Amino acid sequence: MSKSIRTIYRNGQSNCPPEVHLSDNTYVTVILPDNLPEHAAPDPAFRIPDLAQDIGPEDLSRNLEHYLYGHPKQ
Repeated sequence: MSKSIRTIYRNGQSNCPPEVHLSDNTYVTVILPDNLPEHAAPDPAFRIPDLAQDIGPEDLSRNLEHYLYGHPKQ
């Protein structure tokens, strides 16, 4: 029975998901898409720090209870 899985080829290896169990010396067919990009686009999650902005007062972390609940400032 054939099964199609997706995996990432990285550092010269393609690792199967943990639920895929193969015996040693098992032949595997790899089909590469015709429109394979030369360089894969970076993960957009790595751009999240670039989206961060300074918000609120400079002592927000130190006096969070003051701004949330009205407690006296430290």
